[in-house]
Amino acid sequence: MKFFSSTVLIILLLAISPLTCAQYTSETLQQALDDISLKDENARQKIQVILASLQQAQQPALTVQALLFLMKEQQQKKHYREAKTSYQQAAPIIEKHQLHKLQVEGLALLAQNEYWLGNHEAALQLAEEKLLPLVKTYRPERLGKIYSNVAGYAATIPMLEKSELYFDLAISVFKAEENVKELARVLVARGGLLAQYGNIKAALPHLISAIEYQLVLDDKQGLFSSYRALGRLNHAIGNYQQAITFFKKALAVDYKASIHMTSLHFSMADSYLELQQYDESLKHIDKSLQWVGKGHASTYDLITILLGKVWILIEQHNLDESLITLQKAKALVDEQKSTRSDENLHLSFAKYYLAVGDIPSALNSIELTLAIETSRSSLIIEKYQAAADIYEQAGDYQNSSLYLRKLREFESKKAKEKDEQRIIQQQNEINLLNAQKNTALVQQELLEKQNQVQVQEAEQQALRLYGGIVLLCLLALFGFFYLRQNQKKRIALEQSKSVMALMEQKNQFIANVAHDLKNPLTVIQIHLEALKDGMVKNSDEAHEILNKRIEVLSNIINDLRQVSLVEAGSLVLNPKPFAFKPWLQQEITTFAPLLESKKFALKASLDIADNVSVVADQSRLSQVLANIFKNSLRYSYQPGKLTVHAQQSRQSIKLTIEDSAPAVAESELAHLFDHSYRSEATATMSTQSSGLGLYICKEIIEAHQGSINASLSLLGGLCITITLPLAEDNHE
Repeated sequence: MKFFSSTVLIILLLAISPLTCAQYTSETLQQALDDISLKDENARQKIQVILASLQQAQQPALTVQALLFLMKEQQQKKHYREAKTSYQQAAPIIEKHQLHKLQVEGLALLAQNEYWLGNHEAALQLAEEKLLPLVKTYRPERLGKIYSNVAGYAATIPMLEKSELYFDLAISVFKAEENVKELARVLVARGGLLAQYGNIKAALPHLISAIEYQLVLDDKQGLFSSYRALGRLNHAIGNYQQAITFFKKALAVDYKASIHMTSLHFSMADSYLELQQYDESLKHIDKSLQWVGKGHASTYDLITILLGKVWILIEQHNLDESLITLQKAKALVDEQKSTRSDENLHLSFAKYYLAVGDIPSALNSIELTLAIETSRSSLIIEKYQAAADIYEQAGDYQNSSLYLRKLREFESKKAKEKDEQRIIQQQNEINLLNAQKNTALVQQELLEKQNQVQVQEAEQQALRLYGGIVLLCLLALFGFFYLRQNQKKRIALEQSKSVMALMEQKNQFIANVAHDLKNPLTVIQIHLEALKDGMVKNSDEAHEILNKRIEVLSNIINDLRQVSLVEAGSLVLNPKPFAFKPWLQQEITTFAPLLESKKFALKASLDIADNVSVVADQSRLSQVLANIFKNSLRYSYQPGKLTVHAQQSRQSIKLTIEDSAPAVAESELAHLFDHSYRSEATATMSTQSSGLGLYICKEIIEAHQGSINASLSLLGGLCITITLPLAEDNHE
C-alpha cells in the first residue's frame, strides 16, 4: 500500500502545477523524494517538479536533499558543471539554516565532482579545509570513507606521503569499527597505488590481506579490485602473462561497474602491449573506451586511454590513425589544462614524431615532457627511454648516453630499495668528483687551447665506448632478470610467503651485481672523462686500467650468462672420454705461474693411474677448476698455500682442493653453493666478482652426475671436494 501511494504521488506531481504541490506535507514529499531512483529515466524531471514545490513551501532541509540528489543524477550523466551549479544553489540554504549533516554530504559530492573535472588539487584542498573538519564533528560514521577518498585525491596529484597518511587513517577507522568490507577495499586501493609507484614488496601484503577478507565476505566488487591490483603488481615486475591471468580472473567475477571495467581493460591492453600482442592490446583499449562512456570516468581517464591507444597504434606503425587519436587527446588536454595530462601528451607526441622521422619536433616534445617532474615509475622509464632514442637519432650521443645512464640508475634503484641510501651517497661522491674535474677543466682550457681538436675526438670515442659498455650491462642485467622471472610464473597466490622471500632474494642479488658493476663503471667513467679533458699524461697506463676494468665487467657478465643458461635449462655439455690424470696435470701446470705470482705455494698429489678415464666435457671441468682456483686467490691471505689431491676408488674419482686462511663459519658451509650467496667473512672484501662462481660449479658437476661439497681445511681455509663417476670401461 505504501508503494502504491508513493507512486501515485509521483504521477500526480508530474501532472499538476507546482502551486498544487504545495498542499502536500513534508512527510509526503520526503516519501516522494525517497522513492525516486537514479536508474529512473525521468529522475531529473521528477526531482525538478519536487524542487519547485519545496522552494515555494520554504522547506530548507528537503530542498537541499533534492538538490543533492539532482547533483548525483547530473554526475551520473557526466554533467559535472551542472552538478557544481546545483551545489551552489544548495550552499546558501545550508549556510542560512546551519544544515551541517547535509553540508557534509554536499561537500563530499563537490570534492568528487572537482576530481572528475580533473581539478585534483582543488578536490584535495576542499576536502582538507572544509569537508574533514565537518565530518569529524557531525558525521563521524563517514570518516573512514572520506579519508579513503582524500587518499585517492592526494595520490592522483601525486602527493604520495600525504596519500599514505590518509590511507593509514582510513585503515585505523575501519579496524576500530570492525568494518571488514571497507577495510579490504582500502587495502586494495593502497596496494594498487604502491604497486603503481614501484613499491612491490610493500604492496603485496595489503593485497593478500584484502583477498582473505573478501573471500570470506564473498565481496564481488572487492575481489574484482583485488585481482585487478594483483594483475597490475605482476605487470610492474615484468610478469605480463601472469598479470593477464589475474585480469581475466577479475573479468570472471560477477561485477561490471563501468569505471572499474574501464580501468581493467586499459590494464589488459598495457600488458598485451608489453608482450607485443598488438591486436589483443588494441582490442582491450577499444573496450576501455567503450566502458569509459558508460560511467563516471573523468576527462583525465579519457585522455589517458586515448594516449594509450596512440602508443599501441605507433607500435603497429598505423601512424595516420595514431595522429588522429593524438589530436582528439590534445583537444581534451587543452580544455582541461592539467600538468599531468600535458606530460603524457608531450611524451606521446615525442614517440609519434620519432616514428615518422620528424626529429626536430620529437626533440621539442621530449624536452617539454622532461621538464615536468613525475613520481610514476613507469612514466619515468618511458621518458628516459624515449629521450635516449630521440637524442641518438638526432646525433646527440652525449645526451643519449646521459639518459641511458639515468634509465639504468633508476631501474637499479627500484630493484634494490635497501641499498638506496648507499647509492645516493656514492652518487654524491661522484658528483663531487665531477665538480672537482669541472674546475680542473677550466684551468686546463686556459693553459692548453691548442689541444681542443684532440680533446673533442677523445670525447667522441669515450662516449661511444662508455655507451656501448652501459648498453651491454643493461642487456645482461635485464636479460638475466627476464629469464629468472619466466621461471617463476607458476607461483600461486597461496604461496605468498615464498613469493616475498623470493623477491627479497632477487632484490639482494640484483643489488649485489649492480654494486659489483658500479665500481668498475665508476673507474671507467672517471678515466674516460680524464682522457676527454686531456688530464692524463700517460695514456697507455690509462688504457691499461680501462682494459682491466672492462675485463672485470666481461667476467661478471659471463657469469650472469652462465647462470641464465643453467636456469633456463640451456646448459649444453659435450661429454667425451678422456684420461683424467694428464688433463689435471695440464690444468695445474697452466695455473702454476699465476699461483706463484700471487705468492701461493702449490702442492699436488695425484694417486690415479695414467689411463683412468672419465666421460665429461673438458672445457666445463676446466671452468670449474678455474673458478675454485680463482676463489682461493681472491679470498685467501697472501702468501698462502694450495694443495690438490686426487684419488681413485672402484667407481669414481675424488678431487680435493684445499687453501689456507681465512675460513668461513661452519654454519655457512651448506650455503656456499647457493645462488648469489656470499659469506659474511668475505662480503666486505674489495673483490670484483659476481658471487656466482661456486653456484655455477655445482650446476656443472651435478650435470655430470657428480657431486661437490665444502668443508673446513686443515690449512686454515676451505676444502672443496669433487666426486666424478669413472667411465664404464674403468669399472672393476
